[in-house]
Amino acid sequence: MTDASTVVPLVTGLGGAVIGAAAAVWVPMRQRRHQSRDEERAFHERLLREEISRLTRLRTTGRAWFDVLLRAHQSLGAGLAVDLNRFDDEVTKTSLGAASAGYQPPRPTGDPCQEVESLSAQISDELQDLSWEIRARIVRGPGAGEGAPDLSRQIDRIKDLRAALNVRLLERIEQLSRQLQP
Repeated sequence: MTDASTVVPLVTGLGGAVIGAAAAVWVPMRQRRHQSRDEERAFHERLLREEISRLTRLRTTGRAWFDVLLRAHQSLGAGLAVDLNRFDDEVTKTSLGAASAGYQPPRPTGDPCQEVESLSAQISDELQDLSWEIRARIVRGPGAGEGAPDLSRQIDRIKDLRAALNVRLLERIEQLSRQLQP
């Protein structure tokens, strides 16, 4: 028979080795799981912030484009000449900014807001049509607007669409911002 004094240290040593081995595997596994969750959370927050930024750009770039068209329309209405090259440069710059914000694919940040995308596309189409009409009037020169269609209804329609878009944008930004809060 073996002496109990030799078995107890052997069992204790084996038990300690098993516990140590389990801890050596389990602790890094838990750390990786926490790190993975933290990385996933940071990635999701980054997507939310990028989408909020895109929606904000969508709002401001559309407004900038509309402002360029309103200034030109008002100048033409006052009988003033508008520099065609400057108008083209400003329209190109602002319309490209609006297009880059509007045509980026929405980020996977929950439910996509189809109404925002639809209103944005509709406004972009209206602004493009208005740009072409104002450009044609600039080419014809000041005072050549007699007999041309009145643009005030189109401008009012764009204002109404922009107001609806702004409401939807602010709602969507608020939804996304709530997801950022812990």
